[in-house]
Amino acid sequence: MSFWDRIKKSISDTVDNPAKSVFRDASRYAFIDVEVGLKDHRIHDIGALRWDRAIFHSANKRELLDYLKDVDFVCGHNIIHHDAKYLFGDVAHQWMLVDTLYVSPLLFPEKPYHHLLKDDKLISDQINNPVNDCEKAHDLLMDEVARWNTLSKDKKSIYATLLDGISEFEGFLQFVNANVSEVDDLANLIRSTYQGKICENADIENIIAQHPCELAYALALIDTTDHRSITPAWVLCNYPNVENIVRQLRHTRCLHGCNYCNKDLDIHYNLKQYFGYDQFRTYEGEPLQEMSVQAAVDGKSLLAIFPTGGGKSLTFQLPALMEGRSVHGLTVVISPLQSLMKDQVDNLAERGIADAVTINGLLDPISRSLAIQRVLDGDASLLYIAPEMLRSKTIEKILLARHVVRFVIDEAHCFSSWGQDFRVDYLYIGKFISEYQKKKKLVTPIPVSCFTATAKQKVVQDICDYFKQTLNIDLQLFASTASRTNLRYSVIHTDTDEDKYAKLRSLIAESSCPTIVYVSRTKRTKLLAEKLSRDGYKALPFNGRMDADEKIANQDAFMSDQVRIIVATSAFGMGVDKKDVGLVVHYDISDSLENYVQEAGRAGRDPELQARCFVLYSDSDLDKHFILLNQTKLSISEIQQVWKAVKEMTKHRARACCSALEIARKAGWDDSVSDIETRVRTALAALEQAGYLERGNNVPHVYATGITVKNVDEARRRITASVLFESEEVEKAVRVIKSLISQKYIAKAQDDVAESRVDYLADILGLKKTDVVSVVERMRQEGILADTKDISAYLNDAGESEHRSKRLLEQFTKLERYILNNIPDDVLRISCKQLNDNAQKEGIASATEKDIRTLLYFLTIKGYTRKKEDAAHNIEVVRQADLDSIIKRFEKRLAICQFAVEWLFRQTLSSAGEEEKKRGVQFSIIELLNDIKKSSNLFGSLQDVQLEDVEEALLYLSKIGALKLEGGFLVLYNAMDIRRIKDNRLRYKQEDYRMLNEFYKQKIQQVHIVGEYANLMVKDYNAALQYVQDYFQMDYKRFVAKYFKGERVREIERNVTPGKYEQLFGSLSDKQMEIISDKESRCIVVAAGPGSGKTRVLVHKLASLLLLEDVKHEQLLMLTFSRAAATEFKQRLMGLIGNAAHFVEIKTFHSYCFDLLGRIGNLDDVKGVVSRAAQMINDGEVEPNRIAKTVLVIDEAQDMSAEEYALVHALMTANEEMRVIAVGDDDQNIFEFRGSNSKFMAKLLKESNGRLVEMTENYRSSQHIVNYANDFVKAIKDRMKSHPIISMSPDAGSVSVTQHSSVYMYQPLVEDLMNHRGRGTMCILTQTNEEAVIMVALLRRHNLKSKLIQSMDDFRFWNMAEVRFFLKCIEADTHTPLIADEVWKKSKQRTYSAYADSASLCYLQQCVKLFEDTNKAKYLTDFKEYIFESSAEDFCDLKNADVVVSTIHKSKGMEFDDVYMLISEPRQLTDEVLRRYYVGITRAKQRLFIHTNSSFFDQSSIVQKRVDHNIFDTPNEIVLQLSHRDVNLGYFKYRKKEVLALRAGQKLRYDNGYLFDLKTNKPVCQLSQKIMGELSSWNEKNYFVSDVSIRFIVAWRPKDAPKEEKEHAVLLVDLTLNKQIGEGN
Repeated sequence: MSFWDRIKKSISDTVDNPAKSVFRDASRYAFIDVEVGLKDHRIHDIGALRWDRAIFHSANKRELLDYLKDVDFVCGHNIIHHDAKYLFGDVAHQWMLVDTLYVSPLLFPEKPYHHLLKDDKLISDQINNPVNDCEKAHDLLMDEVARWNTLSKDKKSIYATLLDGISEFEGFLQFVNANVSEVDDLANLIRSTYQGKICENADIENIIAQHPCELAYALALIDTTDHRSITPAWVLCNYPNVENIVRQLRHTRCLHGCNYCNKDLDIHYNLKQYFGYDQFRTYEGEPLQEMSVQAAVDGKSLLAIFPTGGGKSLTFQLPALMEGRSVHGLTVVISPLQSLMKDQVDNLAERGIADAVTINGLLDPISRSLAIQRVLDGDASLLYIAPEMLRSKTIEKILLARHVVRFVIDEAHCFSSWGQDFRVDYLYIGKFISEYQKKKKLVTPIPVSCFTATAKQKVVQDICDYFKQTLNIDLQLFASTASRTNLRYSVIHTDTDEDKYAKLRSLIAESSCPTIVYVSRTKRTKLLAEKLSRDGYKALPFNGRMDADEKIANQDAFMSDQVRIIVATSAFGMGVDKKDVGLVVHYDISDSLENYVQEAGRAGRDPELQARCFVLYSDSDLDKHFILLNQTKLSISEIQQVWKAVKEMTKHRARACCSALEIARKAGWDDSVSDIETRVRTALAALEQAGYLERGNNVPHVYATGITVKNVDEARRRITASVLFESEEVEKAVRVIKSLISQKYIAKAQDDVAESRVDYLADILGLKKTDVVSVVERMRQEGILADTKDISAYLNDAGESEHRSKRLLEQFTKLERYILNNIPDDVLRISCKQLNDNAQKEGIASATEKDIRTLLYFLTIKGYTRKKEDAAHNIEVVRQADLDSIIKRFEKRLAICQFAVEWLFRQTLSSAGEEEKKRGVQFSIIELLNDIKKSSNLFGSLQDVQLEDVEEALLYLSKIGALKLEGGFLVLYNAMDIRRIKDNRLRYKQEDYRMLNEFYKQKIQQVHIVGEYANLMVKDYNAALQYVQDYFQMDYKRFVAKYFKGERVREIERNVTPGKYEQLFGSLSDKQMEIISDKESRCIVVAAGPGSGKTRVLVHKLASLLLLEDVKHEQLLMLTFSRAAATEFKQRLMGLIGNAAHFVEIKTFHSYCFDLLGRIGNLDDVKGVVSRAAQMINDGEVEPNRIAKTVLVIDEAQDMSAEEYALVHALMTANEEMRVIAVGDDDQNIFEFRGSNSKFMAKLLKESNGRLVEMTENYRSSQHIVNYANDFVKAIKDRMKSHPIISMSPDAGSVSVTQHSSVYMYQPLVEDLMNHRGRGTMCILTQTNEEAVIMVALLRRHNLKSKLIQSMDDFRFWNMAEVRFFLKCIEADTHTPLIADEVWKKSKQRTYSAYADSASLCYLQQCVKLFEDTNKAKYLTDFKEYIFESSAEDFCDLKNADVVVSTIHKSKGMEFDDVYMLISEPRQLTDEVLRRYYVGITRAKQRLFIHTNSSFFDQSSIVQKRVDHNIFDTPNEIVLQLSHRDVNLGYFKYRKKEVLALRAGQKLRYDNGYLFDLKTNKPVCQLSQKIMGELSSWNEKNYFVSDVSIRFIVAWRPKDAPKEEKEHAVLLVDLTLNKQIGEGN
């Protein structure tokens, strides 16, 4: 019904119903308040107060009606829609209802609002006392009547006419006997009454007809003198059109022009008023800024592409400030850069504009609370938040309470997957705005302003499309087509880091202007700045991770020309406007042309200045960008893992409330906290975007804000004494509080936010989250945890801090007192400069303009004063209360500040050490409040001090710089509300990943594109400029087609430079590349023939996974069968990809399983460890993050046993998306004796429905050797490979088989070797250790240097004396997980010195070198595991050996030019034996010589056959290598000191079963009965001991020895036996 209809009906009703015009006596009134149950909705209590002060207090409605029989007006607060509904229902009654709720915003629209009101509620000093509430309502109504009577006749008439006939106001209007005006004159009456405050040409007639009530509320707000006054949220909720009407009247420019619009809505007038500028900034003559501001003021949505230095901030700040004044509106600025938000708020404050606030994670609790309150109270016209904050219920609540006039989105390219910085959380912005508009019942969409510095056409289109699709908004585009003419670009190629630095230094030396040097890493900012400073060019660093104070100081030093050079990351320059920067040098090239143009554009802001921009470039710079991109990108497999976790968590119901950490752990992630937070949120946003789930608001739960106990001992006492904790729960509770106290002080030490999340606590302590929550809640009940508002404060320079803080406090309070006393009762009009001058003349010598601004800002935001300031810094200051009240409040704050400074200083002095004194004091605000109240030296009534007073005092001390406030301590659970939408059985697919994948593809191409620019700039300057122009203005596909033709299109899609790609994959064969290129198969089983480049393929595949296939190092697991293989892979991978290889997990099966079991691996305890780990995975006993992998790579897959296969199967079952790459050669399975079987390769292939790839190209062996091997292998049954091996060698080579009649073939083999000895490498392969040792002795007789590779029973590398000594040195000086470099170096020196004359030191030296090469950081557990898993033969240095002697088993993986095999007739020719021989055959590269007494080897036609019928004896000299079984171990128990004094290689004397030290002639070893029996047998053959040398000295302890028994030192020696010719023959 329209207003006119209601007027007519009102007249008609009065005629028809005479009761309507019944006279009522305003003096006969009663107030009613009803208490209604929230759950049962029944009346529990009624209170009433009559005009005659008669009180009613009962729940009896009948008695109430009797009480009201003589009443004409029944009054109450919200009586019409609450109390009356329950009391009277639809029953007719004779009295009028007067509701104080609805008229209060009309009569008290201005700050400070009525003291009895808070939002829509009465402020009551008693709980559940309806009579008391009636008293308050009575006082409020009397104040409302009094205020009504102060209104002018015209305003009374306007309100009465607009509100006539509206039930919520009718009673009040009758109560005050309001008169209704003629409706025809109402619009003109409003125009004349509000002249100069509203547009004279606004369509008021239509508003009166459609929304009279809303117009009344709008006029009340318009009539306020303080723009910070706002319409209450409940009014906006019930009357949403109020906001629109205020905009129509106050912020909609009329076509004809009127005095109001021509002034208040004129952007040039306001530009001068707020910022002091006479004109807007132009960009190469284009008025972009002015056009954008005008569009915003006109209510348009826009996209502005402003170049660096284009004045972006002012473009949205000016319209925001204008709308803050005109419609009391709030502009919400969404930006991803927290530090930039703070800078913009501070910059506005410096201009005297206190309208901006930011709410972000960097704020201390007091500042955050104040920021939220300022938005709610209307003090803010600009609110800066990050996109993630839109998920906060608090942010949603405060925005719903305000009239949001515009959303400003900074860095708008983040919307587009084609932009340089796509962020999935930006895609929630549209949904939030849409939901916000629905909740506010808005008809007209809230306009949006988007800003970005640089954008290509596709990005612009994506941004526009996004807002059209989500909000049906069309963005008006403002973009510059001009290019900077005062910048000269150059690219200088550099070869090395030294060359790059030298060129930088020469550029700086040639220049005398302010210079910015951009680097890509935060660490490099400091290193490079220090280096330049040392060389005489003073420079300061700047990066986003620096301490805020240092950052500001360095920036100020550069801006004020105290320093000429700043070395910075891209974080520098945002919001910084220094016009005279004449040189910008990119020490590292940017990762996109967008970023480069932005950063280079920070030079030459002054159009008259000719500036130079240099890039110091090498192709390796691009590789760094690619590596960083791969580390930070979110792969499809990670999103699939998060989706799997969400499905698991919503298995029983579709909604889950969980933290990011819980999702990450369920997904199997194990990463840093901050990284987890970001990656989980991004994955959830991607899933939400694809429609898999819906994420609601964050659901934080704060359990406590402080710890009341001083230490763990006090906590233990209180927990033990508590009835809330059972005896068995005490230790669990103590662990929780200990962790909380620890984290509180760790945070303090690290200058970090002190908070402890219960989900992280549970994760750290290995407890269930529910158990931690239970303990925390009971500790809260016990008072160990409480809401004490813990906070941290710094008193800088501990020694002088009290004096400095007192001095600052005294200085500022003296100035503040002067300012307050000089504000007259009406208004102080003065300039800051004049006020400062006056203060100094009055004896306040320390006064500065900056200090005055600081104080005025504080006084304004805390409600002492109201302030206006123009661009010339002329100010108008008005007190918000009388002077006595203001001074009383000031004195109270001063006293608290004085007490707080002394109190905090005492707290600092009580800290334990000097370091603690330098750090912030952690304290409880409640504790400080209580101590203030106890103090007898404080002003007046101590009970008068409230928590708010203490918080205000601390904020004041913070603002004046007397102390620095930081985050408090929170025990909280920060959960997210997630609702699964799609079916649990669905998988996140490639199509769903399209947008993110597109973004990452673009990022890769952008790196290539900026590299191409650098190369082009070197060749042709103008062509390079055209290239940049085309990039931003051409359609992207056309741009790529123009500059990247043919194969180059594929090149720019790869995550490596063309040069790096060639280095990685250029020399690989087609078959090898087939495996490298397979990115889809879930399981690839590679049957790799000998010499096919198996290791090479695996290493290059690892590189491909990391660089080209979106696999992060923590998602990749490679399992090998030996530590030596793991080390080799790590070394070779480092050669390909550099330091990134350090972070790849390459482990043996055993060490990985020991990790899962939480133990350090060692070869003595491997039995069953793999089976136990597999079973734990299957039983769900291993945390997902320990086993979640994207790719599993298995080396030597043919050596898998049932145990290893069970582990692989368990991992595949636990990771449904995991890819497996298993490489092996079934023909080389020679470890069947330990359970290995190549059938598990075939089983893996079958069960995973995998792909079999045969690698049959042999790059090792010559043609004859390969052909011989092919013939030989045919005898082996059940092979996987179906194709023969193909030799890729051009050489024919040779295979020679000598068949002997003799049992012993040592001598002829050596003679053969001597005859055919060439320049290449040679190896003798034997079947047994004994044969190998005999060969070594025989070669020595022929003056050939040999190296023996063999294993020894019961011998463990880590037991070697040299290794034990080294480890002991390290452990003595290592008290942290990480071995310090100094400790490592010192331990090496001590060990190498102590064992300088030891023949076995070389094993340790090689071990240490390999560990250093493959471990960037040296962790003690890693080193222990490394040596525990290694064998001595792993560190056998084969250099300088003429011949290598090895058993066939130990030769696997090796290759030699010439191979000599010694093969005695086997007892049984099994497949296992044949495979062993096959391994030996395929070690040969050029020539193969087989000496055998079997006829099996000469079956092939290509063999050179020889027959030798000579019978040979054993050699004259043999060597027996003694093991643990060959010595009397008990004999060493009491000879440890003597044994450790010896060294490997040292000679001993043998006598009748004992070995003697030649120096002391004392026995040091007794041989065992076993070896004595063997020696006796040799004696019978005329072989006697001729020489004894120590091979190893090792640690040993009996397995059944008591724990306290120390290890013995045992000698393992070589006995040389010589044959005595002639005797006994």
